[in-house]
Formats: sequence, structure tokens, C-alpha cells
Amino acid sequence: MALTIANECRKAALDAITALLNTGQFRLTTAANGGGSELALLPLSATAFGAATTASPSVAVSNAITADTIVTAGTILGFDLRTNGGVSRINGTVGVGSGDLQVSNNVIPSGATEVSCTGGLTLSLQLS
Repeated sequence: MALTIANECRKAALDAITALLNTGQFRLTTAANGGGSELALLPLSATAFGAATTASPSVAVSNAITADTIVTAGTILGFDLRTNGGVSRINGTVGVGSGDLQVSNNVIPSGATEVSCTGGLTLSLQLS
């Protein structure tokens, strides 16, 4: 017997998850899953993500993410999305062409003055 979950339930679950991230942080680190040293800490807005869709999978897109102007040079290999109290709720790997978070360049060069996430983040939740 297969479990069936209504699209509205998927949406409700993702909306609840993203609400935990309001006024939280998007943290970039030197090791997978938010481990290692912190390279950049980008603050999330009071409403970090827009409403999730009722599609399958449900998708939520971040609102604007503020750039971090106090950064450390290094290779970004991990991330975590944290609550406003600094508790990690979602974490994973970062890579160029691979990883949970795929980027075009994962190196913060020496002398960098800012790290930004101009394209924002998109989270999806597939329940089946």
C-alpha cells in the first residue's frame, strides 16, 4: 500500500520549515554540512522565504539575502541554514557542478570584501 500525501500538506511542511529560518543565517564553511571554519555569514530577512508552492515537489524561493562584508578567504565546501538563534536546521555540501548547493565558483579569494547570493536560494521538498 502506497502512502499518499496531498500537495497542500507538502506546502504546509515546507512553509513551516522555512519559517524557522526567518531572521536566521546562511553560513558558508570549509567543510561539508556546515562543519569546519566559517568563511561567510549572510543574514536572512525577517521573511526568509516566500510561500511554498503546492506543486510536487513543493518549492520555496528565498527573498533577498544580505551580502556579508566581513569574509575569510578559502574554499567553500559546506553550508548551513540556521535559525535566528544560530541553530543549524538545513546543511549540506557545496561544489562546482556537484553537491547539495551547486555554485559557479566556490573560492573566496584573498582580499575579497564581500560574499553575496544574488540569485537567492530555492528549497524543494518531496514527500512521497
